Amino acid sequence: MDITEPVTQTDAPVQRMTWTTKIVAFLRGILPSFGWILLYFVLQLLCTTIMFAAGVGGSDLASAAKNEGRGVAVLWGLVLSAVIQIGLLGFYLRRNDRFRTIGLDSFGRLSFAKTTGLAVVLIFAAMVANFLYATYVIPGIGMQEDMAKMLASIPRTPANIAAGFFAIAIAAPLVEELLFRGLLQNALGRFIPIWAAILLSSLAFAAVHLQPYAIPGLMTLSIAFGYLYHRTGSLRTNILLHMLNNTAALLLTQSMV
Repeated sequence: MDITEPVTQTDAPVQRMTWTTKIVAFLRGILPSFGWILLYFVLQLLCTTIMFAAGVGGSDLASAAKNEGRGVAVLWGLVLSAVIQIGLLGFYLRRNDRFRTIGLDSFGRLSFAKTTGLAVVLIFAAMVANFLYATYVIPGIGMQEDMAKMLASIPRTPANIAAGFFAIAIAAPLVEELLFRGLLQNALGRFIPIWAAILLSSLAFAAVHLQPYAIPGLMTLSIAFGYLYHRTGSLRTNILLHMLNNTAALLLTQSMV
């Protein structure tokens, strides 16, 4: 009895420590991803503020508060923040073979034909869902109106056109896929079922765009990207597809200006 009683007494604390360890491991696993997403916001705010303070595009902090002439400053603020974040992410991902871990080193485990077919089906389904949502759920709300107004306020100089293409069609897809698929979805997938990881990372992706009425549409697109990433294991494929999507959206928006 003297031997078994101490053993029984130590069993319960060990069980409690197991749950504590799991919670700590979960937080340690996902917090770096959310840290990078927070940095995404902070850099955009900081760099845009710097551009306003520097008078880029003839704007300043006073006119920014009135939404006057803010397009050029915002555009170049996004470019600067994207360059900084891509550099920081590149440095981070080079350590401990993270490039390979998140699937940046190949086009995945599926054949080209299977990957292309799956991508076409997923994006087409997302486009149909978004069309139905925009037509029947939120009719009268222009999904591209804010972007169109922003672009209309930017002089169409070669430098501004190049900066706009870089920020929207190149940098945004690259950074967003690294953050929400490469880091966040992977981190969540270590602790919860993959379908839940895709849903939660997609919700985060939609939320950071700060357009409440667009959250269902953005989530639908992100779920398609998340499932494609899960099936192929290639972030390269996601990045290229996201770039094509944003390029098409940019061209559509430009036609509205």
